[in-house]
Amino acid sequence: MEEAVEALSDGFVLYDSDRRLVFANKRYAEMLGPHKDLLVPGARLDDIVGSAVGSGHISFVRSPEGGLPGVLETLAARGKLKIEIKVADGSQHKIYLKHLKDGSIVVKVRDITEQRTAEARAREILYGAVDAVDVGIALVDDDDRLVFANKKFREIGDPDGTLFVPGRAMRDIHSEAIACGLIPLPGGMKPAEMLDELDRLIRLAIKGYPIPNNQNRELVGSAYETNLKGRLLTIEDVTDRVRAERRFTTAVERLPVGIAFEGPDGQFTHCNDAFAAPFHLTAAEILKLSDIERIDLLAPQISMVAGQEVGDRAAELFTAAVKQQRETLEPMEVRFWDGRHYRVERAISEHNSRVVVVTDITALKETEARSLATLNDAIQSLDEGLVLFDKSLNFVLGNRLWYEMYFSELAPPVAGENILTILGRLIDNGIVLVPEGEDKTSYMCELTLLVKSYQKKQAIHLAGGRILLASAHRTELDGYLVSFIDVTEQRRAEEEQREADLLLHKIVEACPANFLVSRIEDGKIIYCPPASRERFGDIDTTLNFFLKPEDRERYLEALLPTGTLDDYRVQFRRADGSIMQGITAARVTDYKGENVIVSSTRDISDLLAMQEELQKQRDIAHQNEKLSALGELLAGVAHELNNPLSIVTGYAQMLQGKLKDPVLEKRIDRIAEAADRSARIVRAFLSMARQRPANLEPCTLNEIASVALDLAGYGLRSNGARIETDFDEDLPSILGDTDQLVQVVTNLIINAEHALSPLGEEAVLVLRTFHHGRDGQAVLEVRDNGPGMTKEIRDRIFEPFFTTKDVGEGTGVGLAFCHRVVDTHEGTLEVSSSVGKGTSFFVRLPAMETEASIDTSQAQPGGTHHRKRVLVVDDDVAVSELVCDLLADLGCQAIQETSARKALARLSHTSVDLIISDYKMPGMDGAAFYNSLIGLSPGYKDRIAFMTGDAMGKSVQTFLMESERPYIEKPISKKDLACLLNQLDSRKNTS
Repeated sequence: MEEAVEALSDGFVLYDSDRRLVFANKRYAEMLGPHKDLLVPGARLDDIVGSAVGSGHISFVRSPEGGLPGVLETLAARGKLKIEIKVADGSQHKIYLKHLKDGSIVVKVRDITEQRTAEARAREILYGAVDAVDVGIALVDDDDRLVFANKKFREIGDPDGTLFVPGRAMRDIHSEAIACGLIPLPGGMKPAEMLDELDRLIRLAIKGYPIPNNQNRELVGSAYETNLKGRLLTIEDVTDRVRAERRFTTAVERLPVGIAFEGPDGQFTHCNDAFAAPFHLTAAEILKLSDIERIDLLAPQISMVAGQEVGDRAAELFTAAVKQQRETLEPMEVRFWDGRHYRVERAISEHNSRVVVVTDITALKETEARSLATLNDAIQSLDEGLVLFDKSLNFVLGNRLWYEMYFSELAPPVAGENILTILGRLIDNGIVLVPEGEDKTSYMCELTLLVKSYQKKQAIHLAGGRILLASAHRTELDGYLVSFIDVTEQRRAEEEQREADLLLHKIVEACPANFLVSRIEDGKIIYCPPASRERFGDIDTTLNFFLKPEDRERYLEALLPTGTLDDYRVQFRRADGSIMQGITAARVTDYKGENVIVSSTRDISDLLAMQEELQKQRDIAHQNEKLSALGELLAGVAHELNNPLSIVTGYAQMLQGKLKDPVLEKRIDRIAEAADRSARIVRAFLSMARQRPANLEPCTLNEIASVALDLAGYGLRSNGARIETDFDEDLPSILGDTDQLVQVVTNLIINAEHALSPLGEEAVLVLRTFHHGRDGQAVLEVRDNGPGMTKEIRDRIFEPFFTTKDVGEGTGVGLAFCHRVVDTHEGTLEVSSSVGKGTSFFVRLPAMETEASIDTSQAQPGGTHHRKRVLVVDDDVAVSELVCDLLADLGCQAIQETSARKALARLSHTSVDLIISDYKMPGMDGAAFYNSLIGLSPGYKDRIAFMTGDAMGKSVQTFLMESERPYIEKPISKKDLACLLNQLDSRKNTS
């Protein structure tokens, strides 16, 4: 190891944690010269180096202040240090010191004499050149000490010549400048604060910061980081320029064109009122906004950027367009939703800033649009094909005839498609023929050259023998306008007329377009191509496909005045007798000396059907919104009914078996039965209003049909219909969601009600259940004696949104919903119906092979609750009293509170065994009460239960699931309350 260190070209020395010498190589000893004898293992660093420094053999050039003690102190603080020294023989060395983990110090010495000599010569040359520059320049080293300041820098910052001394710390220079008034302090700023700010500007290499001065001049400073971690400082006197800029700014502010100045970071430094106008802000307010804030403010007004519709991506696309423009400086156009158009241009100014010019071109656009409309109308009417390409040979537009020439059988080009792509498609699809002896690529290049060199009357051969003469013309915007004249007939004029007619007939027969040639006077068809014959059949006159003679008369009245008709709405009769909705275009022309009509009709039946379906879906969506609102209302009403129903149900149950009068006892039983039925209806309403995930549990179709009949049977009975039930009492249970299946049967009963409504007292609805043992299914049949259905309707009734009812009477989702629910239960929903014989729906669900065992340990009433103290919390006094009375019947001592806060106050000084609380209460609901209670008294966590009138509400469900607390639903029965007490006892004993 020592041999390797000795071989190093740099000096090397190692001191231990007590700064005593461990090892030094020869290079290090040579640097110490006459003091190398001190390099004895165990000698102290302070003695070795201190002796060399004290004798003047070594002097510090770049190091912390305080000599050797300052160096060692700084090294201890930083862990590593880099200094420069000068030796008596004139050599210069850079020394690297580092503290190791064990506290020892390693030192490396590198001779930089040649480097510093070269640097010194270069520095003299550089300083001479920099001194002649008309900008103040100063160099600061990495210790923030002044190295050099040129003449201009000294003239501006040190008129007396006393401050800028090389080697002096910049903070000391600034401190003296502040003290003598060269740098005046802004109001309220302390000298230390100003010194910190100047240090920050230099340290962070800030550009373009103003420099306070007492000379009434505008001085701008900038700091730049050097490769050696120093700083290059500049001072520039911009007084004259700033004053000129102010005069310029005043002139700009009065311009009608929007102008802004944008820094390299996108921040605006100035803008006039015309620029701020689209933002609906003042110029001063605009300057306070960041780039992102300006875009977010403007984005909602923008409908199109650089030719692209923005939709709901205005901010994203506008940001991208601005970013691209800053790079390319290409002008762009922006359109607002209010119809205003603006042209935005950017140009680079000095210091990498940009000038932004915004011009309102709305009037120009409107004039241009009118001109383009007029021009387009003229172009479309020309009897030669025209196509326009931009300067990059990308497609812009073409007239009708050009499309007919090339794209009657091919998808037309899109804006921006290159000419080579278009030519490739035309050749690949056999529309443009490649001359014999040439290949595709060379011919495409030849045609492209035809355009770029503005050649005239060059022949192009198309499929079918057509010949076009193409001529290219230069536009004012360096684009290309190419015209095409069909000279096929001219070239064929020398041939026999018969051959020409035959060839033309073949071409027309091969054309897939639907068109006709007919006489004006009597509508006789002169020519009908195959596509038209396929549509209309073998007809002799146009009177065959007009629905009424009056329709053709109105058609001629629109066509004949000008001889041209476009986009005219018609209704035609097809060959199969169906009605076609169409748009026709027609022209009057001469054929063998008489006027004839050439017409082409586009079938838009599917488009109209789609529009009608879309409107239908809107109506259905509107109906669904009303149904949703009605459901919420129904849920609210059902919830409000639960409290009074609890009173009726509870006290009726308490009176049952306690009256000796049999008449009164029977009446009490009737009240209890009616209240129980009302409770089932209320729960069913809530389950329909509060949709929730399926909850599969054992149930029977008999129970489901009974509940559904309670819900939906009133309409049938009020119309006089007879309802019959035939339930199989031995019907096995099924595994299903009772609420969802009740909704299914309810929908089926309501559908039957609609079908039976015209029959009055002759209407009959039968609900029948039976067990299909072979298939292992429990089956419910809903049968009516209504008008029945045709096969066409029967095949579609389970399709979503299919309905035979008028808009507003049906949504078409009921039976689709029923089918989906039954399918998720692994069952089937079938229909049997024929016209005049009524309709039967069969709900077939898998029967349970054995009755599911239900853990009733927590569901059955029983047990003793003698003398248990139970706190009842409910804001409804009547319900609270009922629960207390029921608890008393069960042997409990009940305590009543009407709010959660009162209950918390009581529990702070009174102990109870159990707590039963309502969930929905004013001020503090059940969830808040529960959280407050377990926060104050955690022991009650397993001794509290809840009662609620809307257990299917989202917030209630979430709370009960997360807290895992037992609950009962209103209306409250004595049996449910006893089961709840059992659950609380069981959980309390378990915990």
